[in-house]
Amino acid sequence: MKKTLAFLLKSQLVQCFFRKDRSAWFIALAVVACACASAPLRYGGADSYKNFAELSAANTEGRDYSCEVYDRGSKITVFAVHGGDIELTTSRVARKLAGAEFNLYIFNGWLQKESRKLHMTSTHFDDPRAIGLSTGAVLGVSVHAQLEPGRWVCVGGLNKAAAEMTASGLRAAGFSAETPCALNPGVSPQNISNRASAGGVQLEISLQLLKGLESSPPDLTKFTEAVRNSVLDYLNTMQGEKK
Repeated sequence: MKKTLAFLLKSQLVQCFFRKDRSAWFIALAVVACACASAPLRYGGADSYKNFAELSAANTEGRDYSCEVYDRGSKITVFAVHGGDIELTTSRVARKLAGAEFNLYIFNGWLQKESRKLHMTSTHFDDPRAIGLSTGAVLGVSVHAQLEPGRWVCVGGLNKAAAEMTASGLRAAGFSAETPCALNPGVSPQNISNRASAGGVQLEISLQLLKGLESSPPDLTKFTEAVRNSVLDYLNTMQGEKK
């Protein structure tokens, strides 16, 4: 995508501008705008660090970042590995979702506008504390932000049954939810939430919805209860099938 935009900018916008061909310049600008609009928007780009060891060696825990780790002996672990200033409000959603019952792992970036460099793709996120909480659980649930317009959730993850139940539960609560998640499927076994024995569910929440959850405690409660009840229903169903 970056190469395509660079090519368009160089071959169309710049050349038209210097030719003073204003009509062609505006047409080329429209082409670039359409190319941007057609591409899925999400937090992305290359990671600055290939693993957690590199990140922790280059940054100071307690100053540049912090980790919230709660092992409550639950079968469900909630993750927000892009918390703090990296993907705003995801930490708050994860805390509310976990409550005092589910295990919880949050990685908070505290570098303000520079926190993007602390973003590590979920498949590369290998803090031993996070891995321990994931592999010790039956189901993982991860909270992320995505940049697509609208108020909605893209529900992915390796556990398709749990993802479908979660999307259904969110819709029943009045939220727009889509699964499978074409935007970011989150189906890699190396994804931190998928390391749980039954895999995981990945919530890609739009910025508009996240802002709404941040500003409305009742909506945040409704959202997290919908997810919580859905994953608990999944566990109950799974246990019933084993009997």
